[in-house]
Amino acid sequence: MIGTVYGAHLAAAGNAVSVLSHPPRTEEVARAGLIAVDVHDGSRTQASVSVVPDACGGPYELVLVAVRANQLTAACAGLAGLAGAPAVVFFGNNPGGRAAISGRAGGDVLLGFPGVGGVLRGGAAEYVRIPQQPTALQAGGTRLDELAGSLGARGFAVQRVTDMDGWLTFHAAFVACVAAALYRCGTDPGRLAADRPVLRLMCAAVTEAFAALRGDGVTGLPRNLSVLHSPPLKGVAVRYWARAMRSPMGELCFAAHSRHAEAEMRALGDQLITRIAGAPNTRHVRQLLAAAPAGAASRMA
Repeated sequence: MIGTVYGAHLAAAGNAVSVLSHPPRTEEVARAGLIAVDVHDGSRTQASVSVVPDACGGPYELVLVAVRANQLTAACAGLAGLAGAPAVVFFGNNPGGRAAISGRAGGDVLLGFPGVGGVLRGGAAEYVRIPQQPTALQAGGTRLDELAGSLGARGFAVQRVTDMDGWLTFHAAFVACVAAALYRCGTDPGRLAADRPVLRLMCAAVTEAFAALRGDGVTGLPRNLSVLHSPPLKGVAVRYWARAMRSPMGELCFAAHSRHAEAEMRALGDQLITRIAGAPNTRHVRQLLAAAPAGAASRMA
């Protein structure tokens, strides 16, 4: 879904875009192009792209790698022989940051994170842009400046992040807690919105996880999440996430991914528990992540 949205808009901005073949999805792409539909305003972006069998057939200026955290190893193996030292932007959950990738993929490894959520339906990506979390790209770099410019021309807000490694660590902790709360509610965002005890547990867990990571020396916490999940605003955070889960964002930005990427979300939770193993005051994090019922997402699929 992420690759479809960004690929369609980059092509519509006038860039030549190629999609790595991955049947059966790219068979649709070869026939119809990339199709992205903005759920909020109904606008439709459709762009013709080429489909290539081998990422190393280049040369390319920029390679956007939109995969799940548990798919990084396989993705890197397919990019080891990239020609021409392109900018290779890894675009997804990756709490290990650059260290998890360096030396395994060709080109200049860069970090980012998408600012949209959505689902693939009928060959099109139905998505929403997330105002609270613009597309994040690490600071610096001419090719990232050009990428940001192309996205800006298509109406995407872009934030440049000085410490993208730390940003990704905090974000992974956040989404692991949200997914665990959704698993308690059968990945139904409406049920989570109505379940105040689980929402309170989720928000307490996020606050504790952030504090533990900061105590471990991690920097780069997104300011909006830092403020919302500060201890004095715990009541505000619960009300905010109740509203968010009742909105289209609840399904498209959180529940859909939690449902279809359960292995990734649970792995992020396990990594978080390992990372904060020696930290004090993490009772709610452990309670939330340990108690999420196995297979909850599968039952909803």
